[in-house]
Amino acid sequence: MHLCNALQRQGLIDAELFALLERERPRFRPDIDKLRRHFQAGSASAPAPDSNRLLIAFVAANPQILPPLRLAEEAKSIEDKLRGTAARFHFQSTWGAGPDDLLDTLVDASPDILHFAGHGGTNGALLLQTADGGAHPVAPAALAKLIAARPWRPRLVVLNCCYSAILANALRPHVDAVVGMRGEVPDEAARQFAVQLYRALAQRDSLATAFDTARAALMVHNLAADHLPQLTVRSDVDPHRYRLF
Repeated sequence: MHLCNALQRQGLIDAELFALLERERPRFRPDIDKLRRHFQAGSASAPAPDSNRLLIAFVAANPQILPPLRLAEEAKSIEDKLRGTAARFHFQSTWGAGPDDLLDTLVDASPDILHFAGHGGTNGALLLQTADGGAHPVAPAALAKLIAARPWRPRLVVLNCCYSAILANALRPHVDAVVGMRGEVPDEAARQFAVQLYRALAQRDSLATAFDTARAALMVHNLAADHLPQLTVRSDVDPHRYRLF
């Protein structure tokens, strides 16, 4: 309700209307997010950003003690495919991400889409990086509590790492949709899946259609991993009607 209180002080909205928008968040979430970004930009005395652009936060971690991944190629491939469409977006990348970087992304940036690329533990933990190149696990319950604590949450979370279906299930009550992996996913399969998922979303396909297209793309590339991706949505979200762009 921080935004509601601030808008009330500015005389821009009343609490009753904002409470209605909050109750109907699945329907009005894009409009609420536009209103939030416009207000935050005005509060900082900065030019208002293009409210039609989605913020995609690409958070990458590849601890030195773990096998190297082609994360830069994944990020570039996604951004290139998006730029080849009419989609309006801002792509923000964070490399060598540790716990503070993850906090900065969720607290300061408030992205519409949070994409994690890297390694995942068999218990569903995200494996971030430490300053000396070690692995810093973030348990599913910890990330779920962090996202639940934020007044503005990602609409979609893409966990492009091994064993992340466990984490996706933990996040399910707190965001509209989560994509995770049911087991160990090869690097090339993870990259191809992500690229095709975002391209289909940018073509204004529904979430369900984009997800199925990305899975089918793995088969077209002869990558035997189409059984690994999992789409999890909150109980009030219809993935066949839900669109991000």
